[in-house]
Amino acid sequence: MDKGKLCSFAIAGMIGFLSISPITTYAAETKTESVTQSDNLNKNQDRKVVEGKLKQASEKWNTLSAKQKEEVYSLLEEEMKVEGRLMDKLAELGILEQDDAEAMKSRVQERYHKIKESGDFPFIRQKGRK
Repeated sequence: MDKGKLCSFAIAGMIGFLSISPITTYAAETKTESVTQSDNLNKNQDRKVVEGKLKQASEKWNTLSAKQKEEVYSLLEEEMKVEGRLMDKLAELGILEQDDAEAMKSRVQERYHKIKESGDFPFIRQKGRK
């Protein structure tokens, strides 16, 4: 009887020991790309499509008359004023500090004036900024 118990403990110990040891498994080969690679490819393709459309829009912008461009600039100025009121309201509600709101408003105004002075297409960022 003692030999039976000893043998069962030995077998249980061997099973336990084998279950701890590392087991090597091999993944099946697939012919699909990983999600990360395909996501990166899609983002690059999307970026190229957007850049192409922005280039076309910029070329069309250059064909507009001064009056048409001025209409767009007036809309941009209205947008700038609305953003300024939004910053003031957020500061009034205590979401932003007044100094931060003023700094943000001045950056928006500066950006508007640069766009208007340059005469460039207003929706393309300068190369150095991201």
